[in-house]
Amino acid sequence: MAYHTKILLAEDDAIAARHLNQSLLRMGYQITSVVKSGEEVIENVTNNRPDLILVDITLGGKIDGICVVQEVHNQFDIPVIYMTANSDDNVFERAKETEPYAYLIKPFDIYQLQNAIEIALFKHNMDKQLKESENRYRTIFEMSDNAMMLINENSTIIMANEQFKNMVGYSKESVENVKSWTDFFGDSERSKLEERLSLADDDTSATRQQFELTIVDNKGNSKIVDTIVKKITGTTTYIISMNDISELKHAAKEIRLLNEELHSINKGLNQEITLRERIERQLRYKATHDHLTGLPNRVLLFDRLKQAFGFEERHNTLIALMILDLDNFKNINDSMGHLSGDILLKKVALGLQKCMRQYDTVGRLGGDEFVIIINDADTIQDIITFAGKVQEIFQKPFDILGQQTYVTTSIGVAVYPLHGTTIESLLKKADMAMYVAKKSGRNTFRFFSDSMDVNDSTQKRMRTKRRISLMEKPTRNNYLTHVTLRSDKEALSH
Repeated sequence: MAYHTKILLAEDDAIAARHLNQSLLRMGYQITSVVKSGEEVIENVTNNRPDLILVDITLGGKIDGICVVQEVHNQFDIPVIYMTANSDDNVFERAKETEPYAYLIKPFDIYQLQNAIEIALFKHNMDKQLKESENRYRTIFEMSDNAMMLINENSTIIMANEQFKNMVGYSKESVENVKSWTDFFGDSERSKLEERLSLADDDTSATRQQFELTIVDNKGNSKIVDTIVKKITGTTTYIISMNDISELKHAAKEIRLLNEELHSINKGLNQEITLRERIERQLRYKATHDHLTGLPNRVLLFDRLKQAFGFEERHNTLIALMILDLDNFKNINDSMGHLSGDILLKKVALGLQKCMRQYDTVGRLGGDEFVIIINDADTIQDIITFAGKVQEIFQKPFDILGQQTYVTTSIGVAVYPLHGTTIESLLKKADMAMYVAKKSGRNTFRFFSDSMDVNDSTQKRMRTKRRISLMEKPTRNNYLTHVTLRSDKEALSH
């Protein structure tokens, strides 16, 4: 606190002034000025507004220190400490009237002065806060929308605000220090209020007592008031706040009836909202899922693939897009019927779902064509291993209405970003690879290679394939170093 405190030193003795100045500076105080006369004190206070004044009662000039302090206090709220060699009682009484924060008789110890300064600053700060609090309290009291009164231990109303006057119809002059609070209540209400006052006396937590009373105005009209009683800490004074709730009480019955009606309406609305939300969820589900298998459809698949692209950009991993086409599915539809075909598609979908990892997606494009999105693959070998697991699903027969039916699949694989960086390019190339897998004898999978030119003949597409190294994890910057050309006989196998 010392480093922020500005002190005005008023001392006509040059040697004493120099000593005090040096001592106060060593203690960390800021000295705004060292003056010798009362006139200089007033001028310095006006210009610099110090936090504290150290003043000798005996000063040069026409006025002494006591008169100076009186003049300062008429204009400013600044704490003062007297320093004097004069111990005369009359002088002390004069000084006391100016309400100094300390009165030090010379000679005194410099640390005694420091203690007096710190105590004066602390007390002045507390006094300032108290005054501000009192002003706030008075403003709230007067400006409150509630009717308020202060009563003493004798039940006399010592203060009432304008709202109380309006509530009871009496002027403040005819109430304050004239009437008792009991004059405005019936016997039953008085006993209730006395009980609450007693509780306020015994309430160590100083919480407010809130309840309802009926007050009678100067015309004999009764009003129901919501009442709060609070004892002011450290005093025998109570503050009573009252809010007229007569109209609220009168409207309570209508409000209850309205609430009942609203409750009935809200119940119907909630049921309608719940039904609408369920229908909206069903519509959203139908818009993004295949109606037969329940798998994601083209819309949701494309959305998942866009999300996968963003993940790969951040984590530098591989994404594989697989297109699966069931081999000779038309024969099953023709020989066993479309119902059996639908059952087979559902069982295939269920099997594919079971071999998916947490972040992978399987969906149906339509017919007997499925799509798998493999996320966060570290190497090409991981994708090949996954394709092998998919093919294991088709190693066992499917039970179709009690008939054991074998079916195989041809799989085409395109890898992001090796084979393309858009959904359209990956789908196109995975489809080309699947076509090659079918031409290679079905029941196998093929990765796309640059030799699979969509504009070339089938024989040209099958002429040369690329094989991707399976041993080393590629990065985005060295994908091409992991691709080596092989002949058709050395093409990727399942």
